[in-house]
This record gives sequence, structure tokens and C-alpha cells, in this order.
Amino acid sequence: MWSFLAAPEPVPERLIAAAPSVLVDHMLDSWSRVPDAFPPEVRAAYTAQFADPATVHAICEEYRAAATLDREHDETDRGMRRRIGCPTLALWSAAGPVAEWYEPLDIWRAWADDVRGGPIDSGHFLPEEAPDETARHLLDFLA
Repeated sequence: MWSFLAAPEPVPERLIAAAPSVLVDHMLDSWSRVPDAFPPEVRAAYTAQFADPATVHAICEEYRAAATLDREHDETDRGMRRRIGCPTLALWSAAGPVAEWYEPLDIWRAWADDVRGGPIDSGHFLPEEAPDETARHLLDFLA
């Protein structure tokens, strides 16, 4: 999905405009482990956003920047040995590709001095699928 949204304009914008509910339902159904985490009114709210051309364009531009300019800035910071000085909380899905492919805390520790967090028993959408566990991590971190 990330590479699709980062594709050159106008490809993702036009494809999403053709059927925003198809994209939203696909994301919510295939990335979630909790089937009822997104009731019809929430799905409708997401679909309304993906039906707005300006919003979709902004989303795509953010992904394009992540794939280009943001990576360049990250490499510059890495070369200058810039680090994140504030406490950093990293949370991710215990069942998703991040947990399967990476050691997220180790990755963040290469960038930040104080990293805390861990996996959440959910799919991609942590607050919606595991609100209590997500809130507990946030409250502990902010305490």
C-alpha cells in the first residue's frame, strides 16, 4: 500500500477516486485482526475522507515525501549523528510485518537515547483494535 500511495501523480489519486470505499474496506478488513473494530459509521467517515480529492492528494504527497525527501533528511541526520533527545515511545502490531521483519526497539535506539514500548496484540490499527492496551502504554509512558 505504501508504494502505491507514493506512486507518481495522478495514478493513486485517480484509482482511489474511482472507488474509495473499496480501498477503505480492503485496508480495514485485511489489516485488522478485530472484525468489528470499524463499525459502519466509522467506515463511512474514512470513506468520506478518501472521497475528497484534496485529502487523497495530501495523503499521497505525504507518502511521496516519505519515500524521497524524508529518507534524504534521515540519511543526513544519520551522517551528522543527530539523535532524538526526548523520550520516544514505539508501539507496533505483534501480528504484523513490523514484528516479523524487524526489531523495532533496536531500530529506534539507533536514533534515540530513551526508547520504550513494545508490540500490541492487534492488527495494524492499535488504538481501534486494542484501546486498553494502547492507552496503558501511553499512560505509562506519559507518567
